[in-house]
Amino acid sequence: MAVLILFSALFSGSEAALFSLDSRSRRGLERAGIGGRIAARLLADPERLLSAILFWNLLINMTYFAFAAVIGSRLEQSQSAGSSVAVGFTAVSLLAIIFFSEMLPKSVAVLAPRQLSILVGPPLLIAVRLVSPVLPLVTVTNLAVSRLVWPSFEPEPEIDLSDIERAIELGTDDAALLQRERTALRSLVGIAEVRVSEIMHPRSKLWMCQEPIDRNWISAETLRDGYLMITDETGEMIVQAINPRLLRPSQLDDLSAACEPVIYVPWSAMVSQVLDRLNEEDRLVAVVVNEYGESVGAVSLDDILRNVLAPAEDVDRIGEPSRTEAPAGRLRVLGSDSLRRLSKRLDIPVPSEGINTVAGYLQRHNERFPRVGDTAPLGDYVLTVVEEEDDVIWIEIEAAESSAGDAP
Repeated sequence: MAVLILFSALFSGSEAALFSLDSRSRRGLERAGIGGRIAARLLADPERLLSAILFWNLLINMTYFAFAAVIGSRLEQSQSAGSSVAVGFTAVSLLAIIFFSEMLPKSVAVLAPRQLSILVGPPLLIAVRLVSPVLPLVTVTNLAVSRLVWPSFEPEPEIDLSDIERAIELGTDDAALLQRERTALRSLVGIAEVRVSEIMHPRSKLWMCQEPIDRNWISAETLRDGYLMITDETGEMIVQAINPRLLRPSQLDDLSAACEPVIYVPWSAMVSQVLDRLNEEDRLVAVVVNEYGESVGAVSLDDILRNVLAPAEDVDRIGEPSRTEAPAGRLRVLGSDSLRRLSKRLDIPVPSEGINTVAGYLQRHNERFPRVGDTAPLGDYVLTVVEEEDDVIWIEIEAAESSAGDAP
Protein backbone atom coordinates (compact mmCIF):
# COMPACT_ATOMS: atom_id res chain seq x y z
CA MET A 1 0.00 0.00 0.00
CA ALA A 2 2.91 2.36 0.71
CA VAL A 3 4.31 1.69 -2.76
CA LEU A 4 0.92 2.43 -4.30
CA ILE A 5 0.78 5.73 -2.41
CA LEU A 6 4.19 6.67 -3.83
CA PHE A 7 3.06 5.91 -7.39
CA SER A 8 -0.20 7.82 -6.85
CA ALA A 9 1.78 10.78 -5.50
CA LEU A 10 4.02 10.66 -8.58
CA PHE A 11 1.11 10.96 -10.99
CA SER A 12 -0.78 13.56 -8.89
CA GLY A 13 2.30 15.73 -8.51
CA SER A 14 3.15 15.35 -12.19
CA GLU A 15 -0.31 16.50 -13.19
CA ALA A 16 -0.10 19.59 -10.96
CA ALA A 17 3.43 20.46 -12.10
CA LEU A 18 2.95 20.01 -15.84
CA PHE A 19 -0.41 21.73 -16.13
CA SER A 20 0.55 24.68 -13.91
CA LEU A 21 3.39 25.71 -16.26
CA ASP A 22 2.77 28.94 -18.15
CA SER A 23 3.58 29.12 -21.85
CA ARG A 24 6.94 30.78 -21.25
CA SER A 25 8.04 28.01 -18.87
CA ARG A 26 6.91 25.40 -21.40
CA ARG A 27 9.13 26.94 -24.05
CA GLY A 28 12.00 26.88 -21.56
CA LEU A 29 11.66 23.10 -21.18
CA GLU A 30 13.17 22.66 -24.64
CA ARG A 31 16.49 23.99 -23.30
CA ALA A 32 16.41 21.99 -20.04
CA GLY A 33 18.02 18.73 -21.11
CA ILE A 34 16.48 15.43 -22.11
CA GLY A 35 13.96 15.43 -19.26
CA GLY A 36 12.70 18.88 -20.25
CA ARG A 37 12.44 17.94 -23.92
CA ILE A 38 10.44 14.83 -23.02
CA ALA A 39 8.09 16.89 -20.83
CA ALA A 40 7.63 19.46 -23.62
CA ARG A 41 6.86 16.67 -26.10
CA LEU A 42 4.24 15.23 -23.74
CA LEU A 43 2.64 18.66 -23.26
CA ALA A 44 2.31 19.00 -27.03
CA ASP A 45 -0.66 16.60 -26.72
CA PRO A 46 -2.18 17.63 -23.35
CA GLU A 47 -5.39 15.61 -23.76
CA ARG A 48 -3.46 12.37 -24.28
CA LEU A 49 -1.14 13.14 -21.37
CA LEU A 50 -3.98 14.00 -18.99
CA SER A 51 -5.95 10.89 -19.97
CA ALA A 52 -2.91 8.70 -19.27
CA ILE A 53 -2.24 10.34 -15.88
CA LEU A 54 -5.86 10.02 -14.80
CA PHE A 55 -6.01 6.42 -16.00
CA TRP A 56 -2.95 5.39 -13.98
CA ASN A 57 -4.07 7.37 -10.95
CA LEU A 58 -7.49 5.75 -11.00
CA LEU A 59 -6.01 2.27 -11.46
CA ILE A 60 -3.56 2.76 -8.58
CA ASN A 61 -6.20 4.19 -6.24
CA MET A 62 -8.63 1.35 -7.00
CA THR A 63 -5.88 -1.18 -6.28
CA TYR A 64 -5.04 0.62 -3.04
CA PHE A 65 -8.63 0.59 -1.82
CA ALA A 66 -8.95 -3.06 -2.80
CA PHE A 67 -5.98 -3.86 -0.54
CA ALA A 68 -7.47 -1.70 2.22
CA ALA A 69 -10.83 -3.48 1.94
CA VAL A 70 -9.24 -6.95 2.10
CA ILE A 71 -7.04 -6.08 5.07
CA GLY A 72 -9.93 -4.36 6.86
CA SER A 73 -12.12 -7.41 6.33
CA ARG A 74 -9.45 -9.71 7.78
CA LEU A 75 -8.91 -7.42 10.76
CA GLU A 76 -12.63 -7.43 11.46
CA GLN A 77 -12.72 -11.24 11.42
CA SER A 78 -9.61 -11.51 13.58
CA GLN A 79 -10.26 -12.22 17.25
CA SER A 80 -7.25 -10.13 18.36
CA ALA A 81 -8.31 -7.04 16.36
CA GLY A 82 -12.06 -6.76 15.92
CA SER A 83 -14.32 -4.26 14.17
CA SER A 84 -12.94 -1.17 15.93
CA VAL A 85 -9.42 -1.82 14.67
CA ALA A 86 -10.80 -2.51 11.17
CA VAL A 87 -12.68 0.81 11.13
CA GLY A 88 -9.60 2.65 12.41
CA PHE A 89 -7.37 1.04 9.77
CA THR A 90 -9.82 1.96 7.00
CA ALA A 91 -10.01 5.58 8.19
CA VAL A 92 -6.22 5.91 8.47
CA SER A 93 -5.79 4.37 5.01
CA LEU A 94 -8.24 6.87 3.52
CA LEU A 95 -6.57 9.86 5.20
CA ALA A 96 -3.11 8.60 4.22
CA ILE A 97 -3.87 8.39 0.50
CA ILE A 98 -5.65 11.77 0.52
CA PHE A 99 -2.75 13.54 2.24
CA PHE A 100 0.31 11.73 0.90
CA SER A 101 -0.88 11.10 -2.69
CA GLU A 102 -3.01 14.19 -3.36
CA MET A 103 -2.55 17.17 -1.04
CA LEU A 104 1.18 16.96 -0.28
CA PRO A 105 2.54 16.16 -3.77
CA LYS A 106 0.37 18.76 -5.49
CA SER A 107 1.31 21.43 -2.95
CA VAL A 108 4.99 20.70 -3.50
CA ALA A 109 4.59 20.48 -7.29
CA VAL A 110 3.14 23.98 -7.72
CA LEU A 111 6.09 25.46 -5.80
CA ALA A 112 8.64 24.23 -8.34
CA PRO A 113 6.67 23.04 -11.40
CA ARG A 114 9.47 23.43 -13.95
CA GLN A 115 12.06 21.46 -11.96
CA LEU A 116 9.59 18.69 -11.14
CA SER A 117 8.41 18.50 -14.76
CA ILE A 118 11.99 17.84 -15.87
CA LEU A 119 12.35 15.03 -13.32
CA VAL A 120 9.06 13.27 -14.07
CA GLY A 121 9.33 13.53 -17.88
CA PRO A 122 11.05 10.15 -18.52
CA PRO A 123 8.85 8.00 -16.21
CA LEU A 124 5.71 9.69 -17.53
CA LEU A 125 6.78 8.92 -21.10
CA ILE A 126 6.99 5.22 -20.20
CA ALA A 127 3.59 5.36 -18.45
CA VAL A 128 1.94 7.08 -21.44
CA ARG A 129 3.35 4.53 -23.89
CA LEU A 130 2.17 1.61 -21.74
CA VAL A 131 -1.39 2.88 -21.63
CA SER A 132 -1.52 4.23 -25.21
CA PRO A 133 -3.45 1.20 -26.62
CA VAL A 134 -6.45 1.90 -24.36
CA LEU A 135 -6.42 5.72 -24.63
CA PRO A 136 -8.58 5.85 -27.80
CA LEU A 137 -11.27 3.89 -25.96
CA VAL A 138 -11.09 6.33 -23.05
CA THR A 139 -11.37 9.31 -25.43
CA VAL A 140 -14.38 7.84 -27.24
CA THR A 141 -16.06 7.08 -23.93
CA ASN A 142 -15.53 10.63 -22.68
CA LEU A 143 -16.92 12.07 -25.92
CA ALA A 144 -19.98 9.82 -25.82
CA VAL A 145 -20.70 10.67 -22.18
CA SER A 146 -20.29 14.41 -22.80
CA ARG A 147 -22.75 14.30 -25.71
CA LEU A 148 -25.27 12.35 -23.64
CA VAL A 149 -25.02 14.60 -20.60
CA TRP A 150 -24.67 17.97 -22.38
CA PRO A 151 -26.40 17.51 -25.74
CA SER A 152 -27.88 21.00 -26.19
CA PHE A 153 -25.08 23.44 -25.37
CA GLU A 154 -25.00 26.33 -27.83
CA PRO A 155 -22.68 29.35 -28.04
CA GLU A 156 -24.07 32.50 -26.50
CA PRO A 157 -24.84 35.45 -28.78
CA GLU A 158 -22.27 38.25 -29.00
CA ILE A 159 -22.65 41.07 -26.49
CA ASP A 160 -23.31 44.50 -27.98
CA LEU A 161 -21.33 47.56 -26.90
CA SER A 162 -24.50 49.11 -25.49
CA ASP A 163 -25.01 46.06 -23.26
CA ILE A 164 -21.48 46.38 -21.86
CA GLU A 165 -21.96 50.12 -21.22
CA ARG A 166 -25.21 49.40 -19.42
CA ALA A 167 -23.45 46.81 -17.26
CA ILE A 168 -20.76 49.38 -16.40
CA GLU A 169 -23.37 51.96 -15.43
CA LEU A 170 -25.12 49.50 -13.13
CA GLY A 171 -21.83 48.29 -11.63
CA THR A 172 -20.63 51.55 -10.05
CA ASP A 173 -21.92 54.85 -8.64
CA ASP A 174 -18.52 56.58 -8.87
CA ALA A 175 -18.78 59.13 -11.69
CA ALA A 176 -15.00 59.37 -12.21
CA LEU A 177 -14.59 55.60 -12.30
CA LEU A 178 -17.57 55.31 -14.65
CA GLN A 179 -16.00 57.80 -17.07
CA ARG A 180 -12.65 55.97 -17.03
CA GLU A 181 -14.38 52.65 -17.69
CA ARG A 182 -16.33 54.14 -20.59
CA THR A 183 -13.15 55.62 -22.05
CA ALA A 184 -11.32 52.29 -21.78
CA LEU A 185 -14.28 50.45 -23.31
CA ARG A 186 -14.51 52.79 -26.29
CA SER A 187 -10.75 52.57 -26.80
CA LEU A 188 -10.90 48.79 -26.65
CA VAL A 189 -13.64 48.65 -29.26
CA GLY A 190 -11.91 51.36 -31.30
CA ILE A 191 -8.71 49.36 -31.83
CA ALA A 192 -10.64 47.33 -34.40
CA GLU A 193 -10.54 50.46 -36.60
CA VAL A 194 -6.98 51.59 -35.85
CA ARG A 195 -4.06 50.47 -38.00
CA VAL A 196 -0.92 49.39 -36.21
CA SER A 197 1.06 52.02 -38.11
CA GLU A 198 -0.82 54.71 -36.13
CA ILE A 199 0.44 53.61 -32.71
CA MET A 200 3.78 52.01 -33.53
CA HIS A 201 7.16 53.41 -32.51
CA PRO A 202 8.83 54.51 -35.76
CA ARG A 203 12.17 52.87 -36.49
CA SER A 204 14.02 56.14 -35.82
CA LYS A 205 12.65 56.11 -32.25
CA LEU A 206 13.56 52.50 -31.48
CA TRP A 207 16.37 51.50 -29.15
CA MET A 208 18.35 48.97 -31.19
CA CYS A 209 21.62 47.08 -30.97
CA GLN A 210 23.33 43.95 -32.28
CA GLU A 211 24.51 40.97 -30.29
CA PRO A 212 26.44 40.52 -28.09
CA ILE A 213 24.68 42.89 -25.69
CA ASP A 214 26.98 44.75 -23.34
CA ARG A 215 25.78 44.50 -19.74
CA ASN A 216 27.38 47.82 -18.80
CA TRP A 217 25.66 49.53 -21.69
CA ILE A 218 22.29 48.14 -20.53
CA SER A 219 22.88 49.49 -17.02
CA ALA A 220 23.79 52.91 -18.39
CA GLU A 221 20.56 53.09 -20.39
CA THR A 222 18.12 52.04 -17.66
CA LEU A 223 16.31 55.37 -17.79
CA ARG A 224 15.18 54.79 -21.38
CA ASP A 225 11.61 53.67 -21.80
CA GLY A 226 10.56 50.72 -23.92
CA TYR A 227 12.18 47.62 -25.36
CA LEU A 228 15.69 47.08 -26.61
CA MET A 229 15.47 45.66 -30.13
CA ILE A 230 18.09 43.11 -31.20
CA THR A 231 18.86 43.15 -34.93
CA ASP A 232 20.41 40.56 -37.20
CA GLU A 233 23.97 40.72 -38.52
CA THR A 234 23.02 43.27 -41.16
CA GLY A 235 21.42 45.57 -38.61
CA GLU A 236 18.31 45.88 -40.77
CA MET A 237 15.84 43.29 -39.47
CA ILE A 238 14.73 43.13 -35.83
CA VAL A 239 14.76 39.52 -34.64
CA GLN A 240 14.46 39.73 -30.83
CA ALA A 241 13.46 42.13 -28.07
CA ILE A 242 14.23 42.58 -24.40
CA ASN A 243 12.75 44.85 -21.73
CA PRO A 244 15.62 45.92 -19.43
CA ARG A 245 13.18 47.17 -16.79
CA LEU A 246 11.88 43.63 -16.22
CA LEU A 247 15.29 41.94 -15.93
CA ARG A 248 16.25 40.27 -12.68
CA PRO A 249 19.82 40.82 -11.47
CA SER A 250 20.66 37.17 -12.22
CA GLN A 251 19.61 37.63 -15.87
CA LEU A 252 22.21 40.34 -16.47
CA ASP A 253 24.87 37.62 -16.67
CA ASP A 254 23.18 36.04 -19.69
CA LEU A 255 21.23 38.69 -21.56
CA SER A 256 20.87 36.55 -24.69
CA ALA A 257 18.78 34.03 -22.76
CA ALA A 258 16.44 36.81 -21.63
CA CYS A 259 15.73 37.97 -25.21
CA GLU A 260 12.35 37.01 -26.65
CA PRO A 261 11.39 36.41 -30.28
CA VAL A 262 9.16 38.93 -32.02
CA ILE A 263 6.33 38.58 -34.50
CA TYR A 264 6.03 40.43 -37.82
CA VAL A 265 2.90 42.23 -38.94
CA PRO A 266 2.13 44.38 -42.00
CA TRP A 267 1.78 48.11 -41.48
CA SER A 268 -1.86 47.93 -42.64
CA ALA A 269 -2.91 45.37 -39.97
CA MET A 270 -5.48 46.46 -37.40
CA VAL A 271 -4.35 46.82 -33.80
CA SER A 272 -6.97 44.28 -32.70
CA GLN A 273 -5.45 41.69 -35.06
CA VAL A 274 -1.96 42.38 -33.71
CA LEU A 275 -3.23 42.05 -30.15
CA ASP A 276 -4.79 38.68 -30.98
CA ARG A 277 -1.54 37.42 -32.50
CA LEU A 278 0.52 38.61 -29.53
CA ASN A 279 -1.81 36.74 -27.18
CA GLU A 280 -1.96 33.60 -29.30
CA GLU A 281 1.82 33.34 -29.69
CA ASP A 282 2.58 34.71 -26.21
CA ARG A 283 4.84 37.46 -27.51
CA LEU A 284 5.37 40.98 -26.22
CA VAL A 285 6.62 42.84 -29.32
CA ALA A 286 5.40 43.02 -32.92
CA VAL A 287 7.69 44.39 -35.63
CA VAL A 288 5.83 46.37 -38.31
CA VAL A 289 7.00 45.83 -41.88
CA ASN A 290 6.08 47.63 -45.09
CA GLU A 291 5.16 46.15 -48.45
CA TYR A 292 8.85 45.58 -49.23
CA GLY A 293 9.44 43.54 -46.07
CA GLU A 294 11.44 46.32 -44.40
CA SER A 295 10.93 46.95 -40.69
CA VAL A 296 9.48 50.44 -40.28
CA GLY A 297 8.66 50.34 -36.57
CA ALA A 298 7.52 48.23 -33.67
CA VAL A 299 4.68 48.07 -31.18
CA SER A 300 4.59 46.27 -27.86
CA LEU A 301 1.78 44.85 -25.79
CA ASP A 302 2.40 47.71 -23.35
CA ASP A 303 1.82 50.25 -26.13
CA ILE A 304 -1.52 48.69 -27.07
CA LEU A 305 -2.72 48.55 -23.47
CA ARG A 306 -1.56 52.13 -22.92
CA ASN A 307 -3.63 53.29 -25.88
CA VAL A 308 -6.65 51.43 -24.50
CA LEU A 309 -6.37 52.57 -20.89
CA ALA A 310 -4.91 56.07 -21.28
CA PRO A 311 -7.08 58.91 -22.63
CA ALA A 312 -6.42 59.15 -26.35
CA GLU A 313 -5.96 62.93 -26.23
CA ASP A 314 -3.15 62.83 -23.66
CA VAL A 315 -0.46 60.79 -25.46
CA ASP A 316 0.61 60.41 -29.04
CA ARG A 317 1.59 57.23 -30.86
CA ILE A 318 5.07 57.13 -29.28
CA GLY A 319 3.86 57.71 -25.75
CA GLU A 320 4.79 61.42 -25.55
CA PRO A 321 2.47 64.35 -24.74
CA SER A 322 0.68 65.32 -27.94
CA ARG A 323 -1.22 68.40 -26.69
CA THR A 324 0.18 71.70 -25.39
CA GLU A 325 -1.23 75.07 -24.46
CA ALA A 326 -2.47 77.05 -27.47
CA PRO A 327 -4.24 80.38 -27.96
CA ALA A 328 -7.96 80.43 -27.29
CA GLY A 329 -9.98 78.74 -30.01
CA ARG A 330 -7.00 76.77 -31.28
CA LEU A 331 -5.66 73.28 -30.75
CA ARG A 332 -1.93 72.43 -30.87
CA VAL A 333 -0.84 68.87 -31.64
CA LEU A 334 2.32 67.01 -32.58
CA GLY A 335 2.92 66.24 -36.21
CA SER A 336 3.18 62.55 -35.29
CA ASP A 337 -0.34 62.57 -33.81
CA SER A 338 -2.89 60.31 -35.48
CA LEU A 339 -4.86 61.96 -38.29
CA ARG A 340 -7.76 59.59 -37.70
CA ARG A 341 -7.81 60.47 -33.98
CA LEU A 342 -7.71 64.19 -34.75
CA SER A 343 -10.55 63.83 -37.26
CA LYS A 344 -12.68 62.12 -34.64
CA ARG A 345 -11.88 64.86 -32.14
CA LEU A 346 -12.91 67.54 -34.64
CA ASP A 347 -15.96 65.49 -35.69
CA ILE A 348 -15.05 65.47 -39.38
CA PRO A 349 -14.61 62.53 -41.78
CA VAL A 350 -11.12 61.07 -42.15
CA PRO A 351 -9.82 62.83 -45.28
CA SER A 352 -7.73 60.16 -46.98
CA GLU A 353 -6.69 56.54 -46.80
CA GLY A 354 -3.01 55.72 -46.44
CA ILE A 355 -2.18 58.82 -44.34
CA ASN A 356 -1.60 58.09 -40.68
CA THR A 357 -0.26 61.30 -39.15
CA VAL A 358 -1.11 64.99 -39.20
CA ALA A 359 2.36 65.79 -40.56
CA GLY A 360 1.82 63.21 -43.29
CA TYR A 361 -1.38 64.99 -44.30
CA LEU A 362 0.46 68.29 -44.55
CA GLN A 363 3.23 66.66 -46.56
CA ARG A 364 0.72 65.11 -48.98
CA HIS A 365 -1.07 68.44 -49.42
CA ASN A 366 2.05 70.59 -49.93
CA GLU A 367 4.10 67.87 -51.65
CA ARG A 368 7.13 68.50 -49.41
CA PHE A 369 8.27 67.98 -45.86
CA PRO A 370 6.35 70.29 -43.51
CA ARG A 371 8.05 73.59 -42.66
CA VAL A 372 7.12 76.40 -40.27
CA GLY A 373 4.35 78.43 -41.89
CA ASP A 374 2.97 75.63 -44.08
CA THR A 375 -0.82 75.33 -44.03
CA ALA A 376 -3.41 72.86 -45.22
CA PRO A 377 -7.22 72.76 -45.05
CA LEU A 378 -8.86 69.97 -43.07
CA GLY A 379 -12.64 70.11 -43.36
CA ASP A 380 -13.77 73.35 -41.71
CA TYR A 381 -10.35 73.82 -40.12
CA VAL A 382 -6.90 74.99 -41.13
CA LEU A 383 -3.67 73.30 -40.09
CA THR A 384 -0.58 75.49 -39.62
CA VAL A 385 2.97 74.43 -38.75
CA VAL A 386 4.00 76.78 -35.94
CA GLU A 387 7.13 75.21 -34.48
CA GLU A 388 9.91 72.87 -35.59
CA GLU A 389 12.61 71.39 -33.38
CA ASP A 390 14.91 68.57 -34.56
CA ASP A 391 12.50 65.95 -35.98
CA VAL A 392 9.46 67.20 -34.01
CA ILE A 393 6.95 69.67 -35.38
CA TRP A 394 3.96 71.31 -33.69
CA ILE A 395 0.80 72.09 -35.63
CA GLU A 396 -2.02 74.44 -34.69
CA ILE A 397 -5.60 73.77 -35.72
CA GLU A 398 -8.16 76.55 -35.88
CA ALA A 399 -11.52 77.03 -37.52
CA ALA A 400 -11.30 78.27 -41.12
CA GLU A 401 -13.55 81.27 -40.37
CA SER A 402 -11.26 82.43 -37.54
CA SER A 403 -8.24 82.08 -39.77
CA ALA A 404 -9.86 84.14 -42.52
CA GLY A 405 -10.94 86.83 -39.98
CA ASP A 406 -7.37 87.22 -38.70
CA ALA A 407 -5.92 87.75 -42.18
CA PRO A 408 -5.11 91.40 -43.10
